[in-house]
Amino acid sequence: MRITCVIGTLGGGGAERVMTYLCGGLAARGHEVTLLTLDESVPDFYSVPENVKRVRVSLPTFKNAGFWGGFPRLWKLTRSVQRTRPEVLISFMTISVLASCWLLRIPAIYADHLDIRHLAYSRKWKILRNWLLGRAKKVTVLSERDRKFISLFHPSWKPAVVYNPALPLAEESFPRPAFMQENKKYVIAVGRLVKQKGFDRLLEAWRRVCEDFPQWRLCIIGAGEEESELKGLAETLDIQYAVDFVSPQYSLTPVYRHADLYAMSSRAEGFPMVLLEAMAAGLPAVSFDCTGPNVIIRDGEDGFLVKQNYTERLAAKLAELMKDDALRERFGNKAREVTQRFSLETYLDAYETLCREAIK
Repeated sequence: MRITCVIGTLGGGGAERVMTYLCGGLAARGHEVTLLTLDESVPDFYSVPENVKRVRVSLPTFKNAGFWGGFPRLWKLTRSVQRTRPEVLISFMTISVLASCWLLRIPAIYADHLDIRHLAYSRKWKILRNWLLGRAKKVTVLSERDRKFISLFHPSWKPAVVYNPALPLAEESFPRPAFMQENKKYVIAVGRLVKQKGFDRLLEAWRRVCEDFPQWRLCIIGAGEEESELKGLAETLDIQYAVDFVSPQYSLTPVYRHADLYAMSSRAEGFPMVLLEAMAAGLPAVSFDCTGPNVIIRDGEDGFLVKQNYTERLAAKLAELMKDDALRERFGNKAREVTQRFSLETYLDAYETLCREAIK
């Protein structure tokens, strides 16, 4: 099959990483795969597999152009898609390309990597979004909860659940990252420093436990609009001595190898790759209960799930694992099973089947 995959950028993030897995995996199975990205100004954070053709497009922008300003963008996007000559197109979180597919009569699969119930749209864009997603051959979501929600309120979208894949980590040893002290144990949290990720709540939980565990540090890895606010909150809570803020890392494998516990404090999620990767590395996890983590984590078996906004409960579960080496080891051994539960081969099988069905 000739398959074109579309995403905004490869500038970092879980969906972007999964896109490289999907493109490389489908190409390795003998398909002709083109990856189309839509903003040349954003540098790649992830590398594109050599067996995948890469096309970069920069779409024009017109400030205050209103409704009609979208037509030059749509024209260029449509021409760019047409040049790749796809039999089927897969779009990650780029709804506008569905209009191009409709104009070109190309079957499309749209992959949603967010919890759609928490997305805010104006009434105009909701109408347009609903119409465009109804034109897709299939809309893939990351949880059974989202599939049921869409089936009830938007049956024309034809939803299907496809879970993100968890890849086994390389077995070789990695040097300890420079920002991780030799004589300390680490709770790791990774993500964009934005409100959705709930790092403010994680800091509140850390305040409750850090004095009792002086040998432990909390390491938050990421960048974003709330960085200065979160650093200020750590100082206000007087826990800055036990917290590290670290910029995004190209490879998190060395971090996971030398960490002891993973924490996720998100208010909403899709199917977080960082959680999958941490557990694949053998880290037990503690997370607020939301879409994604509540499928990945088996509560009381390889981690703990905590009711949303119960910050003191999050702190208690972190402490329960921090004080018990044997429990962390037992949970960590079970956590590695994510690579079988959510394998790359199963993921590729699902999209290959969807593509074949879309072309029929």
